[in-house]
Amino acid sequence: MLLSYLAIIAYLAAALILARYFTKDEIQHRHQQTTSLLISFAIIMQALNFTDFWVAEGIVFGLANSASFVAWLIAILLFLSSISKPVHALGIIVYPLVAITLIFSIAFPDTAGKIIPISLASHVFLSITAYALLALAVCQSILLKIQEQHLHAHNINGFINKLPPLQTMERLLFQSLRIGFYLLTLSLITGFIFIDDFFAQHLMHKTILSLVAWLVFAALIFGRKLFGWRGNQAITATQVGFGFLVVAYFGSKFVLERLLS
Repeated sequence: MLLSYLAIIAYLAAALILARYFTKDEIQHRHQQTTSLLISFAIIMQALNFTDFWVAEGIVFGLANSASFVAWLIAILLFLSSISKPVHALGIIVYPLVAITLIFSIAFPDTAGKIIPISLASHVFLSITAYALLALAVCQSILLKIQEQHLHAHNINGFINKLPPLQTMERLLFQSLRIGFYLLTLSLITGFIFIDDFFAQHLMHKTILSLVAWLVFAALIFGRKLFGWRGNQAITATQVGFGFLVVAYFGSKFVLERLLS
């Protein structure tokens, strides 16, 4: 538990440093190395907690553990992306959310009964990676929406000034969306291969909602290619599609594990 507390402190400290940089009139990010060290430390501390997930029968992967793991993967993807892409501002949103999932996992830990067999590991990993990438896309869409509103209102403050150009922000959004969509497709395929009885395992509603989300993302990606969809269309579709995924995965877990158990 101490490792989780250390990770929470490091994530929040990194988010505060990023928020200070983007809201102040500093041209250079003087604390960039400190931020990188804090996030690296937080990621390692959180990863060390995952050794408790493994048991002889499989992986303890209920609502708390899965939320913590998804958040950890999002933090890693953002940290690695920020090395070569101008996505540092996403940390202001992402890192506090990761800290919140850790607080949730401490306050409401999973029981040993929420075990996923090793045979389903590939499907679960694909699903989680897809969720993580699409979650990053949603965070990107939030920043893009804020940026568009300020630009249209001709309200250019220090925060907006430090964001990449609008075209770059949109390109980064669709990069995450495309990769996340491909992984979501693979996760749905592996789900149909490895899961025998959707009704017995209470997975039908989760599958239907995931397919709806897949259709939303597919329409958005092909609409972008064929019709040049962008701006509010892209932002709204991204958030709606991810909303279906959140309800499909975490919503169903919450109902089955916390309300009905």
